[in-house]
Amino acid sequence: MAFQDSALRKAFPNGLQGELVRGANGTSVVAVQYALGRLGHLHDLCDGKFGNNTENAVKAFQTAVGIAETGKVTAILLTLLDIAVGRVDLRTPAMQAADPLAYLSDFRGLRMPEIRIVGTREIYNWASPEIQVAYGNWIGAYWEVLKQNRVEADCKGMALFLMDQFRKQIKQDRFITLTHPVLRGAPEKRWIVATRDKTRGFFSRSDSGVPANRAGYEAVKAVEKLDPQQSMLYGVAVHYPEISAHQVARACARVWDWNPASNNSGDTSRPEVPVNQLQPGNLIFIDHTGNGSFDHTVNIIKVERDSANRTRKLVMAVGSFDDVRDNISDTEPTSLGLINTYAEEVTVELDANGRISNSVVSWSSEPDYIVKTRYSARTTLMEQKAGGKLFVGHWA
Repeated sequence: MAFQDSALRKAFPNGLQGELVRGANGTSVVAVQYALGRLGHLHDLCDGKFGNNTENAVKAFQTAVGIAETGKVTAILLTLLDIAVGRVDLRTPAMQAADPLAYLSDFRGLRMPEIRIVGTREIYNWASPEIQVAYGNWIGAYWEVLKQNRVEADCKGMALFLMDQFRKQIKQDRFITLTHPVLRGAPEKRWIVATRDKTRGFFSRSDSGVPANRAGYEAVKAVEKLDPQQSMLYGVAVHYPEISAHQVARACARVWDWNPASNNSGDTSRPEVPVNQLQPGNLIFIDHTGNGSFDHTVNIIKVERDSANRTRKLVMAVGSFDDVRDNISDTEPTSLGLINTYAEEVTVELDANGRISNSVVSWSSEPDYIVKTRYSARTTLMEQKAGGKLFVGHWA
């Protein structure tokens, strides 16, 4: 019987004779890894090498379906994999919606907490302390919505999307109209929203005329050879046109600014921003070159403090993109089709002295069986290049 899953069918046109075990390699292993990844058992790249992680993923699947935990792939196991992966729908709710942006803006349907304002002003704006508190309280709940729907963007796009969605909900909940802090009264543009069914020009496949030469896409290419439905758009990609990260930085009020003493001189356990001052809703801006142009944006989502009010854990949302044509991203993308947008959540733990004790990517919009994660404390709380500078701000 032919497999229903296209990757398994292509990798095993005549079924499996014998067994696949640790040490095997090749296209057949990629197909098995891809199935195990989609089922949530493999948290490693589909690299075609049957190693320890793949063996453990096979055992986890065997346990899940109630058969002997051998770590070996047999013809029966392939059939069970095919049945199981055929039942998996990886489309997020927003991706399945007729209008993904409308779905993500249905705050009542999403069961978002109502935005409340503690204050009696007649007029509120971004500079109002009550608005800053409300935004900080809101951003954690809405970030969970974005994670559930695999929403991704470049760095300034993620910051703009969070801000813009807050504007929509506070107008709905409290009848407060907040201006767009970057446009400041200029005509607003429409969000470009893409899914794998409606790519809107976004990069979706490395074999679609845009060669993905950047290192780290080897698993993507291996899977695409087996699955014609594979797409780098795993959820919803959002893009706001004609606004740069530097424009976003200029639209924010600075609550902490760079000074030479902030430089950690290469000590990656020491943040280059004052972690005890950070608040949910703050943004960290990074000038990678020191030329005065800020080209990266990080959103502070959650801050956990100890009894002495010292920050012990930070959760940050990072949007970003790869120019898929080269390894050093020195070329300037000229279209959405040349970039792969993604988003990651970075969780950083700090000790009582404010030093970094642990840093992990706690969520990624792209599956870990397709690409490796990119961000860390080093790329969010410090700048390692000579001359680089940072500042902390909030919308104003």
